[in-house]
Amino acid sequence: MVIKIWKQFVNTHKIEEEKQMHKQFVTYIMGGQTMLDELRALDQAGVDYVEIGIPYSDPVADGPVIMEAGQSAIQSGRRTQDVFDDLKSVQGQLSTKVVLMTYAHSIETYGEEAFFKAAEDAGVYGLIIPDMPHEYIEQLKEKYPNRKLKFISLIAMTADPKRREHIAKHAEGFIYTVTMNEVTGKNGTFHPELLEHIEEIKRIASVPVLAGFGIRTADHVQNISQASDGVIIGSEIVRRFKEDGIPSTIEFIQTLQHALENNSVKQ
Repeated sequence: MVIKIWKQFVNTHKIEEEKQMHKQFVTYIMGGQTMLDELRALDQAGVDYVEIGIPYSDPVADGPVIMEAGQSAIQSGRRTQDVFDDLKSVQGQLSTKVVLMTYAHSIETYGEEAFFKAAEDAGVYGLIIPDMPHEYIEQLKEKYPNRKLKFISLIAMTADPKRREHIAKHAEGFIYTVTMNEVTGKNGTFHPELLEHIEEIKRIASVPVLAGFGIRTADHVQNISQASDGVIIGSEIVRRFKEDGIPSTIEFIQTLQHALENNSVKQ
């Protein structure tokens, strides 16, 4: 009996270690007309999270590729409710977690409480709201203490160290660390102290610390995931879905997953 219990403990411990070692992969898509086809393909490819952008006319964090996708979605008549309806139609069919990227105005227009309820009813795991300050996010957490929805925190590398620490301590779901001082999709230079800052955040946080903005190649993934718990890739995925189609884009994603797996094994 003692041996059996010990084996169960060891097996459970191994499973937990494997979960901790697994590098997480987040891909972004726009909530346009092709959203469901892309979402299903990404789910089948085994990505951990799919971040879906709510079409919005005046984004502040989106680069040209995602802005164009958003404008195209709006021109085709896509609205916030369409995203919720589509997600409800596949609820219970997906293994990947869905995160919505939206702006404060979209939430206010829909109605704050109604938006959060609709997101939960559609099976959404969490929200990323790039134009909402951390202090207001904390107020929302207090205002809706019984929600299932996670409010995903963003941390800029240029933020004051004390502010980074405060955000990390109060984060839920995962932390989105911004790799550069640019909008999404810029092929710029990552913050020179990026890996060091990610390691600092990881020592404080109790949730995975992921990195996004400007990541577009397997080399980028290999380099950044040495420190981070995973990566978030948006513009490159959106561009490839549009220009190359689903099968080719999934092949590209598999090369990125391989780079992540290499670093998972090294840990």
